[in-house]
Amino acid sequence: MTEWGVVGVLVVLVGLIVTISGPIIKLNTNITKLTMAIKNTTEDVTGLTTKHDDDMRKNSESHARIWEHNKMQDEKITDHDKRIHVLERK
Repeated sequence: MTEWGVVGVLVVLVGLIVTISGPIIKLNTNITKLTMAIKNTTEDVTGLTTKHDDDMRKNSESHARIWEHNKMQDEKITDHDKRIHVLERK
C-alpha cells in the first residue's frame, strides 16, 4: 500500500468516527435530559402520594375552604330559587 493509500484510509476512518460520534453525543445528551425529567416527575408524584403531616394539613385546609365555598353557593342558589318561586306566584 502506498503512502497516499494509508492517508486515504486514515481520512476515511476519521470521517467515520466523526460521523458516528456526533449522533452518539446528541443521543447521550437527550438520554441525560430525559433521565432528569423522569427523576423530577417521579419525585413530584412521590411527593403527591407520600403522606406528610404538613402536606396533609394544607390539603385538608384547602378542601375545607372549597367545601365552605360550595356551601355558600348552595345557600345562594336555594335563596335564589325561593325568590324566583315567590315571583312566579305573583
